[in-house]
Amino acid sequence: MIGLVGISYKSAPVEIREQFTFLKEDILEFSDLLKNDDDFKSLVIISTCNRTEIYFYSQNTDDSKGFDNIFNALAKNKAYTNNQKDYFYTKSGKQAVEHLFKVASGIDSLIIGEDQIIGQVKSSFGQAQELGISDGIINRLFTKAFEAGKKVRSETEINKGSGSVSSAAVDLCNKYYPDLSKASVLVIGAGQTGQLVLTSLSKKNMGQLFIANRTLSKAEELAERYSGKALSLDKIPDTLQQSDIVIVATDAKKYLIEAEMIKIPVLENKKQLFIDLSVPRNIDEQIGVLENKKLFAVDDLSEIVQETTRRRTNEITKAETIINEIAEEYMEWLVMRGLSPVFSKIKENLRQIHEDEIQGFAKANKIENKELLENYGKHISDKYSRIFIKNLRKVFKNGQKKEYMEAINELFEF
Repeated sequence: MIGLVGISYKSAPVEIREQFTFLKEDILEFSDLLKNDDDFKSLVIISTCNRTEIYFYSQNTDDSKGFDNIFNALAKNKAYTNNQKDYFYTKSGKQAVEHLFKVASGIDSLIIGEDQIIGQVKSSFGQAQELGISDGIINRLFTKAFEAGKKVRSETEINKGSGSVSSAAVDLCNKYYPDLSKASVLVIGAGQTGQLVLTSLSKKNMGQLFIANRTLSKAEELAERYSGKALSLDKIPDTLQQSDIVIVATDAKKYLIEAEMIKIPVLENKKQLFIDLSVPRNIDEQIGVLENKKLFAVDDLSEIVQETTRRRTNEITKAETIINEIAEEYMEWLVMRGLSPVFSKIKENLRQIHEDEIQGFAKANKIENKELLENYGKHISDKYSRIFIKNLRKVFKNGQKKEYMEAINELFEF
């Protein structure tokens, strides 16, 4: 079985999710616990701030046993208890496959269509390969997941537009300064939102960067990471004269940038963009009415994000169609791979019957043209082999009737 045991932002709060975070060394220990089960073959664990999902392959066709093995290992490795079971979800077969493809495509993300998750999935898969805990079944599953993610992003608009306030802020920077390499940027605030802005800005070819923060050491840390210059808050007025773009994201209770700081001759004709991501506001609203100045507050950007979310949501149906097609391809491959020994046995059994019976039949019926009889017998056995195999393919379509596997194996003495 292909199985999934997971916990995510949809099913559990962060204080529960953080208990089940996996580091690289945790993954190897977890895998070792599962190796006591002869049916267990491989796994990949995706562990991010929003989810921990364990994808595994077991030869056992009993879903409940496969899931129980994972939960038992979680109990030993992560102190899981049955009281936490409602926070988890389990999926098997095509449902597990489609879920992974949705994750890789960004459909299941907190921000629909975000691109960060595909890198996280690839990293998780790479870890599993490095640790030697994946096999051909899981390898192909994740290869198809990357194919689904790429196709969804290229054939739909699931990741078009600004999906977060921080990315919307950077998109506005690009709108007003198409060549960011010629613009200087002042980011005030080194908290989570400020860091998200800096991460988005770092993907652009921006010019000079200033980072101001109440705690200078934090600004210095980020300045080193993003090749900027760290400032204390008292340096803001002087730095405004050098800045084309000013982005503020702090929890200050008052304006950090007042209109009087801008109403000076040196800035009168300077084109400037101000983006206030703070609540309450940290930029004086009067700046927005000054000539050559543009001011956007967090509500303005939230409207952009909401419109993007609506557009992306409309693309989910298209994305799911793509995902379903690729999931069906994978499930058909998986079933046919599992049935190949049965197919071989069918051919072998019919061929053996042919060989055992042909000589006796020819002798009993005094048939002299044994070559013709031999060819005819081979033709019949091959034909019935093809009929059996064709019908088995239909029976096992998409692995939906895997419970027949044992009966088929017994029928053909496999």
